[in-house]
Amino acid sequence: MKLPIFTPMPSETAALLPVWDRAVVQVQDLEGPVTFLCPVVASQNGSSLLLGLTQERTAAGRALVRTLWFDQPVTVWLPGEADWIQMTARAWKCHITGPVFRELLEQARRRDPAADLAVIWELMPTAQSSCSQPPQPVNCPLLREEEVHLELLRPERNGEQ
Repeated sequence: MKLPIFTPMPSETAALLPVWDRAVVQVQDLEGPVTFLCPVVASQNGSSLLLGLTQERTAAGRALVRTLWFDQPVTVWLPGEADWIQMTARAWKCHITGPVFRELLEQARRRDPAADLAVIWELMPTAQSSCSQPPQPVNCPLLREEEVHLELLRPERNGEQ
């Protein structure tokens, strides 16, 4: 497996963070891309992005797990001063507890005392560019189907089943 080359976030991009409920994220799910809104902040050292999901068992949550397991990219659009900043990243870690999770949850609760987060995804940027408009986000309701072992979600390769 070839590891991606991570790109430090430019200081002007880090200055735009945190972005609450205005960052647009797109990940590949079973039926195609899933585009959703979520809070995004820079990590304490400014080298990674942290995004929070209020519910884990959604198409967005399932797709983020797929990105981690199957080395698929995540695209994040951040609202800039004039245009949008489009970042490509790789899922690095999933936090369900610990200092990173607690920090982002505390930030959310300073904005809204009733706020809750189920999971924090840490993303490592690999590329950045400007764009005029992100794709339209959709709501991601809770999944109704049963949980499936991740190995069954592996993409088919060259006609394998």
